[in-house]
Amino acid sequence: MASAYTTHTTGGRRRRISTLRLVAAAAAAAVLVGGYEAHWSWTGISGKTATLWDWISLLLLPVTVATLPIWLTKRHALDSRRKAAAWALLALFAGIVLAGYLVPWAWTGFEGNALWDWINLLLLPLVVATFPVWPEIRQELRTHHHFLLVLALAGFAVAVFGGYVWGWAWTGFQGNTLWDWLHLLVLPLVFPTLLLPAALAITAGELMQDEAQPADSASIAP
Repeated sequence: MASAYTTHTTGGRRRRISTLRLVAAAAAAAVLVGGYEAHWSWTGISGKTATLWDWISLLLLPVTVATLPIWLTKRHALDSRRKAAAWALLALFAGIVLAGYLVPWAWTGFEGNALWDWINLLLLPLVVATFPVWPEIRQELRTHHHFLLVLALAGFAVAVFGGYVWGWAWTGFQGNTLWDWLHLLVLPLVFPTLLLPAALAITAGELMQDEAQPADSASIAP
């Protein structure tokens, strides 16, 4: 009886979640079509106000945090085909970024965003996504990896120097004070050292509870 009740309850919960997802997807589609095509002014969504850059700025961090538990539990199960698909998507995105600056494609919203803006956009999500695997990465580092890392840091130092001293506009560094750098760096440093470990501990506890529930149900089943 207990097992049947648990199955019924779980099935009902899944149906409700599926219904809510369909309703949310339909509402989102209606708003997007209304904003971009029907020009509903109340949405504030248009080709000028909601470019690809704006959507990435809005969704990148929430999506990264939401998918972190999946990344943590499934990363070792990634086969070569999925890795190849991920690299292909990354190459496609790089091509869109390049075209956004060179063509330029106005719908991307990339033109006008400097290196400083990209660092603001990507630094925290990158830290969130990679922090759990830092110990593994450190173990796999080889001499050529250290060389590439030093080369990247040297290139960044040159970009900072060029931005402030030589006025390289593409860096976007000139005009940013120490206070701006603190705004840029404090959260990515605080998140992995304080907030993320706590979040991972909570996630691990929930996963253990989920695994224990089927076992408890099986033990009380007649």
